[in-house]
Amino acid sequence: MNIVILGAGAVGGYFGGRLALAGLPVHFLVRPKRYEQLQQNGLEISSSYGQWTIRPQLAARASDLTDVDVVVVGVKNYHLEAALPELMVLVEKGARILPLLNGMDHLTTLTDAFGRERVLGGTCYIEATLDAEGRVLQTGPLQDIVFGPRASDESSVSFAKDLHSVLQQGNFRVTLSEDIETDMWQKFTFLTAMSAITAGVHSPIGPIVEDEVTRAFLCGVIAEIVQIARADGAKLPDNAESYILERMQRAPANMTSSLHRDLEKGLELELDSLQGAFLRRAAFHQMAAPHLTAIYALLHPHIYGRVLSAEMEVTV
Repeated sequence: MNIVILGAGAVGGYFGGRLALAGLPVHFLVRPKRYEQLQQNGLEISSSYGQWTIRPQLAARASDLTDVDVVVVGVKNYHLEAALPELMVLVEKGARILPLLNGMDHLTTLTDAFGRERVLGGTCYIEATLDAEGRVLQTGPLQDIVFGPRASDESSVSFAKDLHSVLQQGNFRVTLSEDIETDMWQKFTFLTAMSAITAGVHSPIGPIVEDEVTRAFLCGVIAEIVQIARADGAKLPDNAESYILERMQRAPANMTSSLHRDLEKGLELELDSLQGAFLRRAAFHQMAAPHLTAIYALLHPHIYGRVLSAEMEVTV
């Protein structure tokens, strides 16, 4: 199976790198700056599971690729719209799409563009980032992909089973889900709460759950997110709120979120794909969400990153 990884950031770089390391036919479709960086230095991965440098197969344009069976989309949500023309070229070559983006709204974007049978559901669990030199830094035990077909026709189900067998060769954990959209909702609710509180407090999760006042605020955030998700049709377990909090309490004290890491680096934030997406749903269902609104307001000045924020500063 011929695999294209769209984006070689932390997620695409790690999982694509592990697949390439296993000898699978993997090409990375990347933007020009990343293309030059990878061509010069290779794809460097520093992980809890080892350290590798891979000389990846690169492409700067989708038209440069011929045989493509699946495209693993690992870009940030705010880059997806610009990537649609390249994805269209690959879909026209016969590819199916496995998105590993945060949230749920991208499913609508991709399905509207390419059809439900061409777009699988997927999510991943990993603590990873890029350093200043473009190396992938993965920490902790998580290196998981969960995915599944969203169409029930025989071709979609058979393809998902074949892809599962292929991904298992990458030496990371991969699960073929029977209800992938529910799995995505569960990740969406947890991540939105986790990223809201870690970015809002500028702290990893340990000090947050240990502080009585901040933990109480976190419980308010979680309750709002779960209620909004259920109103929007998510099939969450009855104990969803307590489960999310307990999971954060069990997590390593230094665990944080990509939103917090991006905020600290001064990068553009996926705020509108996470907290903003829930607030749009709350408005649609006419639900109040004061805790989530407060976090969104505090983070919004940083939504486009430190560079734009600095340009907007005025001294008085």
